[in-house]
Amino acid sequence: MAKRTRLSGISPLARASARSKVEDVEKILKDADSDGDSLLSLEELQSYLGDYLGYGQLEIRDFFNEYKSEAGKVDLAGLQRGFARLNPYLIGKRQGCSIWRKPGSVGAPGAQMNIEDLVECKVYICDKTEQTFVDECSACEMLIGPCEGATFIRDCKNCTFWVATRQLRTRNCTACQFFLHSHTEPIIEASKDLGFAPFAASYAGLAEHMAAAKMDPGKNFWNAIYDFTGRSDGANWRILDLKECRELEVHLEDSPGEWQCPSPDLSYELLCAAPLKSDEASGQSMTQIPQTRPQLPESATGVKASREVVGDEVETKEVSVAGPSPGTEHKEAKDASGYPGKTPKPRKPKWMKVKGLRPDSRGVNLFVKVVLVKDVVEDGTLKEVVVGDETATVILRARGPQVDTCQPGAILRIQNALIVMFKGFMRLEVNKWGVMKVADEMKELDVNEKTSVSEVEYEQVKT
Repeated sequence: MAKRTRLSGISPLARASARSKVEDVEKILKDADSDGDSLLSLEELQSYLGDYLGYGQLEIRDFFNEYKSEAGKVDLAGLQRGFARLNPYLIGKRQGCSIWRKPGSVGAPGAQMNIEDLVECKVYICDKTEQTFVDECSACEMLIGPCEGATFIRDCKNCTFWVATRQLRTRNCTACQFFLHSHTEPIIEASKDLGFAPFAASYAGLAEHMAAAKMDPGKNFWNAIYDFTGRSDGANWRILDLKECRELEVHLEDSPGEWQCPSPDLSYELLCAAPLKSDEASGQSMTQIPQTRPQLPESATGVKASREVVGDEVETKEVSVAGPSPGTEHKEAKDASGYPGKTPKPRKPKWMKVKGLRPDSRGVNLFVKVVLVKDVVEDGTLKEVVVGDETATVILRARGPQVDTCQPGAILRIQNALIVMFKGFMRLEVNKWGVMKVADEMKELDVNEKTSVSEVEYEQVKT
């Protein structure tokens, strides 16, 4: 299949949503269908979404595997079910995914990125945008290419960001790290335990995107931070130690290119540099809010930042305090998969009880007993399974092979599940990132059938 040329301009999927009309979905199907059979193979999706629209190959494979029909291809019905997920400017409600937006994919005039409700995802926005919003993300890593306007990061925790933007604003963020290039003073509010260092990332085309966003590579206010909730007894942010700093080198389609980071090489001297001063207003209040600066980082003689190399198909990682300087070759050991990088050590799961489930619960690990299996009228392949432990019951939504596992009386070992909301009520789901199997190691489990967390109705509050 011939490789398609990358789109220039507004994406045909810019308005994709759950409310899109069937004729809009049919138009995309026809455009992507190269052999005219009204079905989309993985190769056709890779050509259309990958080559033409600049999505990542892992994301395309996930979409294909989730929405393909019994015929082994994505038909109109499957494309319609997943259509909202294909909107290039709205990335949300994902867990454990690798998400890419490559040069040309979102850089049209007026482009605004919305990234929300992600858990343990890696996101690489390798394009220029005009405004970016990141909301309610947890344990994620994100590269956000040059943003000509403001980047708003709100209600995020335990995330690492590489951000180049005209202005950064955070609110209600906790334990996040920022490798930042900011054209004006960053603003933080109601946030704590934030770490900052200069921007340290590169991808082919970054220099051109910086120029298009009218950003001066030599003008970086990364440490000139204004805290709207500043206090006199300490700072809500700190400067990262050099040994904590991470350089990110992104390879695109076998063309890594030269190191194009706009900041100088990370060094102890750079981390300790005095903040720049600007006459530009960044929205600070006229009220005298205490601005306590943090201590300078520890001395780092002989220490260098680690360098991480990532690519679309495979993510590789070099973790070396005395790593190579920018632009040099990386020689890395291979893990069991045959790819460079280090295999993470397995962590023992933290088990919880059903009564502790909440609407935002993710990474749920439970031992539960199957009480009852019920059909769901609107979809014969979906079952609602009442499961529970000694604290309460919850409704588990089981599909396909999962149904066979959910036999009444069986004790299940469920790992990395999540709660989804259905008409205001909690449902437990085990998606492709989770595991559900019979717990052979457990013979007995009492169930409190008088209390059900799935009977509690929650009302969504818009802020």
